Amino acid sequence: MARDTMDTFLKLKNLKPLAQGSFRWVFQHPENPDLLVKVIHADAMAKRFGKKTRWYKRPRRYGKYLCFVREIQEFITVHAQTNTAVPFLQRIVGFAQTDLGLGIIVQAIRNSDGNLAPTLRNLINNGLYDESIKKSLDDFLALLLESDVIINDLSPGNIVYTQNENNDYLFVMIDGLGNNSFVPFKTMSKTINRRSKLKRFDAFYAKIEHFKKISNRYPA
Repeated sequence: MARDTMDTFLKLKNLKPLAQGSFRWVFQHPENPDLLVKVIHADAMAKRFGKKTRWYKRPRRYGKYLCFVREIQEFITVHAQTNTAVPFLQRIVGFAQTDLGLGIIVQAIRNSDGNLAPTLRNLINNGLYDESIKKSLDDFLALLLESDVIINDLSPGNIVYTQNENNDYLFVMIDGLGNNSFVPFKTMSKTINRRSKLKRFDAFYAKIEHFKKISNRYPA
């Protein structure tokens, strides 16, 4: 297996990101096809941590890597709860220094043909959202609800559809984890966290219906 420790320096600047979110770029790990590298992109740093940012939104200890801390906390929290493998969360492997700053290394989730697993948004856009996929989605949301994981962004672009070693289909969350509230009520109360997730589920299904409608691939 290729090195993936902090002793490894990865050159990413000349590579094309596989994906880009509000705060992060996602790159293929240059030494290991089974891994991806997430880094904070410069525009997000300027927007989130620039001089005009209000003081209470500037994390003094973690700086621009606060989203990494949030993701890691949730990954550990769910493992502490179950003490087993967590099929519905992307596996965190470690960290690496890169020419774009600190990178967090994660499992590359692929489908049976070796390509990166499609997001739910991809499936909807391509007219593939059917009852079997909805059943897998319901199962995924049930696991999220019963876990202690905290969600800050549940969207069709943040979960991917893949198969496990038994060829069962399932969804895996690849982004949007962690508490982003100034006062961490969801961390302090399981009841508050559960209620928050149920509200997000309602909004999530509304997003699905919206994307189905604009895709023009589903009967009215």
